[in-house]
Amino acid sequence: MNNIDQIKAQRFQESENKRYNMQMRKLRAEHDKSYKKEVDKNKTHMEQLKSENIAKIELLETELEKKLIEQREKHSRLLNMEKKRLNQELVTLKASHEGKVSELRMSNQGEIDELVEYHQKTLDNARQKYMKEKAKWDAKEA
Repeated sequence: MNNIDQIKAQRFQESENKRYNMQMRKLRAEHDKSYKKEVDKNKTHMEQLKSENIAKIELLETELEKKLIEQREKHSRLLNMEKKRLNQELVTLKASHEGKVSELRMSNQGEIDELVEYHQKTLDNARQKYMKEKAKWDAKEA
């Protein structure tokens, strides 16, 4: 009987092993199915998040580009205004300089005229003295 009990025990163990293996395959298949389902769900969610982030990034880039363009335009306007102001300042300085130069020319011309007149008087006085002295010498000799 021992032999029969061993055979029954062995068949029982084999059937239990088959049942266990069958349950394990079934659990593994269910697990794989739920795992794939979760992976697909998470993959879809990640793709959605990625597309949302790309849209946000593009929107932010567009906004930053607009702000950059506005700042460049503002800078250009300020630069042009400053150039106009500096050109006006330059025109004013040139006019002021011209006025001072012409005033100095007139002043210097007046001084030159006075010096020429003084020099002419000095020459006339020297000529008169020379003529008087010459007349004296001519009178003495004659």
